[in-house]
Amino acid sequence: MANCPKCGKKLRLYHWRPECPFCGVNMVYYKSNDRMLAETEQAEIEHAHSQPRIDRAKAAFFGSPAAIARIVLSVLPLGALFLPLVGSSVSRSLNVIGVYNAIDDEGGLGAVLGSVFSGSVIALSVLLLLVSLVMWLVCLVCLPMSLGKYGRQRNLILNLIWFCAAAASAGNFLRIGSLRIGAFVYPLLILVLLVYNLVLAKKGLPVKHTVCLIGGLPSEEYFKMVEDGVPELEIRKKMVEALTVMQNEARAKEAEEEAEALQKRAERL
Repeated sequence: MANCPKCGKKLRLYHWRPECPFCGVNMVYYKSNDRMLAETEQAEIEHAHSQPRIDRAKAAFFGSPAAIARIVLSVLPLGALFLPLVGSSVSRSLNVIGVYNAIDDEGGLGAVLGSVFSGSVIALSVLLLLVSLVMWLVCLVCLPMSLGKYGRQRNLILNLIWFCAAAASAGNFLRIGSLRIGAFVYPLLILVLLVYNLVLAKKGLPVKHTVCLIGGLPSEEYFKMVEDGVPELEIRKKMVEALTVMQNEARAKEAEEEAEALQKRAERL
């Protein structure tokens, strides 16, 4: 059931015509311009609310040289895992690929977890290394959100967990063999990233904010008027004025471009 948008009378299922049986108004087109304007305004409001998050994500990920440097520092630790990590007197040095092959030979991740519960030092070392790899991926995914409300704190905590997992893995590997260069470089690069994030948390990253328009008005001005309780009719008047100015500017620009094109054409002749 629905009501007529003009007279408010309740409509029945057999009132299938677009005209209201009580007041005769066409309910499809009644105040259609107002509804279209309201829908457009609501879409622009939602865009104005979401755009700052997009701007912060861009700034956090690749919006400045400092942000790009952080991406590089975030990826470098992964490269250290391809260096030799651990070795012993009875086996050759292993990097992350060798560790993966060893896990596969032993029956997969399930077998490793079972060995951890049975007290295997090797299995615990491998598990901690895998946890550090997961933390690397989590830290990378969370980078675009680092300028959010709790982004800086989240980045530092995740980096710290990542570093602790890598250092604990190296410490456990040391109990069964000798560490190679990768086992030192890997946590060291994570520590460098952690310190860099501390510096960025203090200095911050520049954010280039996109100007959002609502009915031709800057979003900040529109939200301020709504917050101050400015009547809707007054806001609409300001929107019409702003849109008129924008239209005149667009027409003036088109006329200028057309005049330049005519001048160039005349010069060719």
